Amino acid sequence: MKNYKLLLAGVCLLLLIVFIGVFMWLWSHNLKNTDPLPITTNSNGELSADAEDEPDTDTIATSILYLQAEDKIQVPLDSIIVRFESRYPKIQVLAQYVPKKSLLTLPSTNISDTNPSPFIVNTDIIIADGELTQSRLAPLQITLNDAQRAYNQSQINAARMAQYSNDSESGNADAPMPKDNNEARNLVSFSYALKATQAKDGVVLSNNPTAIIFRNFLISSTGQDILKQYGYENVDGYKSSVDDLFNPTSHGKTSNGDDSVEIAKALETK
Repeated sequence: MKNYKLLLAGVCLLLLIVFIGVFMWLWSHNLKNTDPLPITTNSNGELSADAEDEPDTDTIATSILYLQAEDKIQVPLDSIIVRFESRYPKIQVLAQYVPKKSLLTLPSTNISDTNPSPFIVNTDIIIADGELTQSRLAPLQITLNDAQRAYNQSQINAARMAQYSNDSESGNADAPMPKDNNEARNLVSFSYALKATQAKDGVVLSNNPTAIIFRNFLISSTGQDILKQYGYENVDGYKSSVDDLFNPTSHGKTSNGDDSVEIAKALETK
């Protein structure tokens, strides 16, 4: 009888260990998929719902994301950065907080040998505590265009020097010159939260894929929940619309300001 009880206790302990192991595996596996909707961007920075455009974080080497943000949003953004870096350990976020008047002023960028970055500006994404309209982004777009032209010219000059050196050695003067096919990023702002019905916007400046990943994380359910803890409302058209999909009586807006009508009552009038 005693042996039977020991055997039964051993079986129960084994089942408990297996259960805990399966639970921990499911827990760690689910942590990799906390964004309910894959929102991506095209080459012009416009939002897209195509999941195939999402950068593959497994193929991204350890990289740095340079972020410039308004100092008013430092506390909630620091919380988001901590959660973001815990989920993407291969990405380090270097955030610089500045006053509103300096938000769209980029740090000086040297296109020469002192700037090893493959991007034409040294700031990947800007986060504002307000709206970023096209008129407000216009001076920044000009700065971006000028930086792109300077970068293109530096590439052409380097290619000419290399061609001249090769021609001097080989006597070949007909080698084709590289053409300028690079264009500056078309700045399009995105809203990541609301506060007192005012949109809070950000904008991606470079082609750094980690900037797109951070933008997606910011407007995901995880980012929205963190912002909500600091008094920000869910970004219009994202989480509210998801809540409305599963819960029609949630706080989502009704179209044209009309009161919502229950489906059952609508059917009764037919």
